[in-house]
Amino acid sequence: MTSRKFTVREAIARSYPTWDYDMADRLIAWLDHCGYEIVEKKQRSLALHAADEETSETVDA
Repeated sequence: MTSRKFTVREAIARSYPTWDYDMADRLIAWLDHCGYEIVEKKQRSLALHAADEETSETVDA
């Protein structure tokens, strides 16, 4: 059995009672207005590798 991948709108809507899509749309619009961008999650190993590189650059500086 494969797990279903939710869209951003579905993931936000499901956190509200009765899957409130109107509230999800308002939240997405508000985040966009504030300058936030919802991006697809990268693989954990790549994210950890990038974080390690940033830490080593900060220490070396």
